[in-house]
Amino acid sequence: MKAKFLLLAIIVFASCTKTDPFPTPAPGQLYEYKVLPSVTSTAISSFNSEHFVYLDTRVTAKNKLFVFLPGTTGSPAFYTLILKKAAALGYHSIGLMYPNNSDLYIAAANNPDNTAFGKGRKEIFEGTDQIAGVNVNADNCIKTRLIKLLQYMQAQHPTENWQQFLAGSDVNWSKVVIAGHSQGGGHAFYISKQVAVDRAISFSSIDWNTVLNTSAAWVSQPGATALSQLYSFNHPSDEIFSYANVQAQLSAMNITGAPVDIDLVASPFNASHRLISSSTAAITIFVPNHNITCLDQYVPKTASGDVKAEFVKCWDYLLGN
Repeated sequence: MKAKFLLLAIIVFASCTKTDPFPTPAPGQLYEYKVLPSVTSTAISSFNSEHFVYLDTRVTAKNKLFVFLPGTTGSPAFYTLILKKAAALGYHSIGLMYPNNSDLYIAAANNPDNTAFGKGRKEIFEGTDQIAGVNVNADNCIKTRLIKLLQYMQAQHPTENWQQFLAGSDVNWSKVVIAGHSQGGGHAFYISKQVAVDRAISFSSIDWNTVLNTSAAWVSQPGATALSQLYSFNHPSDEIFSYANVQAQLSAMNITGAPVDIDLVASPFNASHRLISSSTAAITIFVPNHNITCLDQYVPKTASGDVKAEFVKCWDYLLGN
């Protein structure tokens, strides 16, 4: 896979907005908070698009945290539908901005060292120097950015109980559903190997070594999270990742079940954790089949503009509702 193609995976439609003032929490509302990463830590200056945070006080809180990681070059602003769906199910919901350029794929996709993908993902997750070509320090890694955001939200909104998702100086991973699209989906599965999360969901993602024509080494390694808690959602005609390779990788990971098309089989989709959709995206420019699974502009809509029922039910299932 050529790294340059990943830059086409996310299309920027949203305009830049200023950080919203935080309202006083009250029952019966959906709250949307936009927080610049640099506001949570002065050590953060790059990849500074806003985190998007949602809390829906109209529903009973699950006391679980949904964390969504955007794809390459994307920002949380492009994924508000899946974030709001998680909030509507009772999650504290976060779209996290993190270092997500194409460096990982440049360093790893064509590397004869099959551990390169794992090293790159470790550096982006933990901020420790692992591999040439990926440069993410401890202040800017996924884990630190999430911790700083949770600390910030707790300080700004102590009644919303963001503190429950922290365990001392770390994240309380047992309360976290980690998810992501494309590069972010790979991070979600990788993180589930490193720490025991409540659930991990990968949208349109794979780590495939094109030189060796095989999955990255980390894919088949033992993990901290039970395999029964891993889920995936893909399109058979994904323009970025080979569907055959995706399914080979999911099989190598021992993800539960055979591929089930959400357009043909009703929820709970034969209890499979390997969902697909052959639907047509709402817009068909650039890489629609890669983006259809969760990117706002591409998710199939009804004539009235609502997310189609098949996708609503799919997201409900993936999120554990």
